[in-house]
Amino acid sequence: MTITSIGDMAQHMMNARRTVAVKQDLNRLAYELASGRKADPSAALRGDFNMLAGVERQLTVLEGYDTATKDASLFLETAQMTLDQVHSVTGDLGRDLLSASESGLSAAVDSVARSARNDFDAVVSALNGRVADRTIFGGTATDGAALIDSDAMMTQLSAAVAGALTINDIVTAVDDYFMTPGGGFETNAYLGSLNDLAPMRLNDNQSADFNVRADSTELREAMRDSALAALALDPGLNLDLTDKKNLMARAGERLLTGQDNLTRVRADIGFNQERVENAMAENSLSRSSMLMTQTDLLSADQTEVAGKLQAVQVQLEMVYTITSRLSQLTLANYVR
Repeated sequence: MTITSIGDMAQHMMNARRTVAVKQDLNRLAYELASGRKADPSAALRGDFNMLAGVERQLTVLEGYDTATKDASLFLETAQMTLDQVHSVTGDLGRDLLSASESGLSAAVDSVARSARNDFDAVVSALNGRVADRTIFGGTATDGAALIDSDAMMTQLSAAVAGALTINDIVTAVDDYFMTPGGGFETNAYLGSLNDLAPMRLNDNQSADFNVRADSTELREAMRDSALAALALDPGLNLDLTDKKNLMARAGERLLTGQDNLTRVRADIGFNQERVENAMAENSLSRSSMLMTQTDLLSADQTEVAGKLQAVQVQLEMVYTITSRLSQLTLANYVR
């Protein structure tokens, strides 16, 4: 019978290794219990990271879409608020113009004409609005103003109506400036691009469109009719009270007729705002699903880990006890 003996140093090394191994298990289980995640994902997934990589890649994509939807929401909300301002200003002006056209007081008529000029300034300024350092109504030309300033545009309009003999002549000249292809507005006033912004991608399946530019027909009409009323006080025309009232009546009727057109433009933006909201909800749901899958792949069973932790704790206590007793087994202690 062969008897194998282990020297004191070897015995000490074995005990030390056993203690280190048990402590490592204890630390690993303590981490899993505290974090709720596997300390060794490779072992938990048996070395197959394909599903986890796919989940994490999709989460990264969803983070990008989260930024995109927030940007789209801010852009569309600002555009909607701007058009709401234009809608409100032109609607109120139209009613004021019709009221002034029925007044016999020159001061009242002139006051509304001055208001028309201020409202024209407000409309042009609104359509030159920006959000996140991007021009809203300039199409793909987002780095500069969509329109020249209102003073410059009124100067051009004054030149366009110079020499007009009748109200019809004034209206025709203003129409030609704003609405004729290649006319003064397109050539000198609109500074943006003729191309709409590219669709704003919201997720893998949805996108939002924005095709409203400052040269859109509806917005040209709003500027045209506001400017037409403001021309009542143009010194080059030198209109009498009757002509001013007739001009205001024409402008007021047009502005109120154009309200429906502006409503349709705003409705289109509202439709795309709804698409953004739906995409946000869909992306949030997808993110929750991906996070649940990620948790399922990497999470540790708390009950199971707690049981193992308790077992390892007992094992470590046993190692300490055995080590303590072995350290006392000396000949000197035995022969006492």
